[in-house]
Amino acid sequence: MNAKLQAGLFAGARAVPLEGVKIEAVMRGPCVEVTVTQRYRNAEPDPIEAVYAFPLEEGAAVCGFAAKVGERLVRGRVEERDKAFEIYDDAMMEGHGAYLLDQERPDIFRASVGNLNPGQAVELQIRYVTLARREGEATRLQIPTTISPRYVPASSPKDVGEAEVGEPDAEVVNPERWPRVPYGLSLSVDVQTAGLRRVESPSHPVRATLRDEGALVELGQDEAALDRDFVLLVETKAPHAPFAEVAREEDGRRVALVSFLPDLAPDPSRGHEVVFVLDCSGSMGGDSIAQARRALALCVRALSPKDTFQIVRFGSRHESLWRAPRAYDDAALEEAAAYVDRIDADLGGTEILSPLTAVLERAPDPERPRRVLLLTDGQVSNEDRVIALAKAHASTARVFTFGIGAGASEHLVRGVARASRGATEMIYPGERIEPKVLRMFARVQTPALDDVRVDWQGLSVEQAPGRTPPLFAGDALTLFARIEAGDASEVVLRAGEQRWTVPLDLERAATGGAIPVLWAREKIRDLEEGEPRRGSAQRRGSGEDRKKAQLVELGVRYGLTSSATSYVAVEERADADRTDGPVQLRKIPIALTKGWGEPTRSAAGAMPTMSVAAPMAPAPMMGAPSVGGPQGAPPPPPMAPPPPPPGGAPLRRESAKRAAAPAEMTFDAALHEPPVDRVFDLLMTQKADGRFDRSAVLDAWLGADRVAKLDAALTSHGDGVITALVVALLER
Repeated sequence: MNAKLQAGLFAGARAVPLEGVKIEAVMRGPCVEVTVTQRYRNAEPDPIEAVYAFPLEEGAAVCGFAAKVGERLVRGRVEERDKAFEIYDDAMMEGHGAYLLDQERPDIFRASVGNLNPGQAVELQIRYVTLARREGEATRLQIPTTISPRYVPASSPKDVGEAEVGEPDAEVVNPERWPRVPYGLSLSVDVQTAGLRRVESPSHPVRATLRDEGALVELGQDEAALDRDFVLLVETKAPHAPFAEVAREEDGRRVALVSFLPDLAPDPSRGHEVVFVLDCSGSMGGDSIAQARRALALCVRALSPKDTFQIVRFGSRHESLWRAPRAYDDAALEEAAAYVDRIDADLGGTEILSPLTAVLERAPDPERPRRVLLLTDGQVSNEDRVIALAKAHASTARVFTFGIGAGASEHLVRGVARASRGATEMIYPGERIEPKVLRMFARVQTPALDDVRVDWQGLSVEQAPGRTPPLFAGDALTLFARIEAGDASEVVLRAGEQRWTVPLDLERAATGGAIPVLWAREKIRDLEEGEPRRGSAQRRGSGEDRKKAQLVELGVRYGLTSSATSYVAVEERADADRTDGPVQLRKIPIALTKGWGEPTRSAAGAMPTMSVAAPMAPAPMMGAPSVGGPQGAPPPPPMAPPPPPPGGAPLRRESAKRAAAPAEMTFDAALHEPPVDRVFDLLMTQKADGRFDRSAVLDAWLGADRVAKLDAALTSHGDGVITALVVALLER
């Protein structure tokens, strides 16, 4: 064995049969098709069974699995989960190549490579489809690459939300982790969207080659560590708009994807009881707690004077800032801000159930709807219990979640929000927080519309999700429907007296594609996250049997993994090639998540962007032409000026209407691009009623000459000019 091969496969005396991971994604509008290729090689003298636990996006439709052995491609098939394991075990016992893909959690999968002979290599190919998510004016693609360490509670209540969920296997969620592993990641995203305005990655240095109809985005290095999620933000020149697409299944039935964009407005005139629940466990150390602290500092300034609020932080224990929620005024804001400044990740394990139970079971305020804002990395093993708790209290509290860190658990943070009819924002280290807080509070202040319904205009459909999700200001509402019969030219969304329409062209329906698979995945999630059955054990048992049968039917028909189905592939071997003798089990270690549990440090820094190589493009891409990132080298000269920092708007705007900046207060373009932290620092001077007072931060931003102008304007126009000036500066 040559030295290079040995160095790549061994850490000390232990062999690691995984050589590398390649991820290739194709974005076509909101639909994303992803292929994950895992390369294995047995460098040992004995046959092995390699087992690798890895993450996939929560809610992704895993719809393809194959093993490439030499030039031979062995395609997998979906079977009922226990049957798939039996087929795999039988193949191993007979000496054949055996390959299994199993869903351990909605966001954790396990690949098994059985009977890998000495010197033999194999590639596993895993295909899934998903929807990219709207984030402000951009579309966000997030591809997880590592499983952060998850806290396993010593005990959990057995009756949360009446759900009977067994204690998880700690080994499933906590595979062995090394600080560094001898395999890496190569990744590319083919963005097939015309009119690109910007492409950014807050997670990795990337480069892009522009084309007439999109761009090819690749990592800025040959291989990256699998120690953080990959995040890509894509913005086009055309604004987000409602749309519908239709596809045909092989049997001719049509499936529609419909995305509404309701023009709802936040209503800050009605007060809420807002409870912030902050994860201060050890896993939040380093980047995560710094980001959470900044987010919470902004959140408490986004409240309305009609709100009451409370801050709860938790780890192995939990504590509240006050005995009961306080009215939002300058005194409460000042006390809360000082408390947030002192917060650290110093409370031990992630016992999330206890504080959430205390918050959700407290008698609600009849005058103010309860809104819980949970800030966490979600690194717990009892996700299902936490989600069940949120669901059990959905009638009295909506939970809005911020998923924080380089490897936050999407299953927990999105599952809790989905169960309680809330919403989620993901905060990656280095991302701007202000726009995320603004979007979240627009949702918090959106009046609850419980009479939302979809009128399919005479079509007979099977909708997924079955229950229409909640409507929030600024968010798209996406639904799938399998059309059984009928004809229509539009779909109508109704909420009270309001209505929104989306044109529907049933004749333009190509066969295949991602839409039917995504519909089936939503149906599977409806079944898996449905209401737990109550009553006698006999009824519960028969109900679970029916649910499992439906999961298996959907999984087998559409080729999808689920809690009840797995992929299995068998490589039939000639007698001379069969594995003979004992097989050694090799569990692949994974990389520790970047920044996990590190000592707290500043989370300041602008969002990194990308370099652009555009031999086919007539003009450079706007908005993201420079290179940067947490691991990047100094950037080359930019091809076009970058935009001003995003999120530069006051957190509330009541005071902005009091006065306009006087005409003599005009400043040059140098004020358009303040240092990133100066925006945050200026926002920290906002008062409970939304006004801004004179501050050293503002004076430092303006500079001596402009401070003199401000002094003159104050003499002529009074203190109200300060708020108008700050609003004008932040919005430029």
